Amino acid sequence: MTPQCLNTAGLALNIIGVALVFFFGFPQPSHEVGVSLGLEDATVFKDGTSVASINAAIRRRKRIYQIFSNLALALLLAGFVLQLWATWA
Repeated sequence: MTPQCLNTAGLALNIIGVALVFFFGFPQPSHEVGVSLGLEDATVFKDGTSVASINAAIRRRKRIYQIFSNLALALLLAGFVLQLWATWA
């Protein structure tokens, strides 16, 4: 591959990585303070949803965010490596 192609591929990966970071961000620790009261998994609300189903949905969403934020980081790193390779090739 020519340096121009490597540089272009690196820039494309960086653009995709930055877009993913914008939407999904990197995992951050929770800085919430205070004590919350918990409900048991079997508790059912008026709309028919249960605490267990809400917790499952939150776990699914958290996993999706983790996957996409890690993918974004990998794309950014791959893009920088390709650009560095194009510079030094």
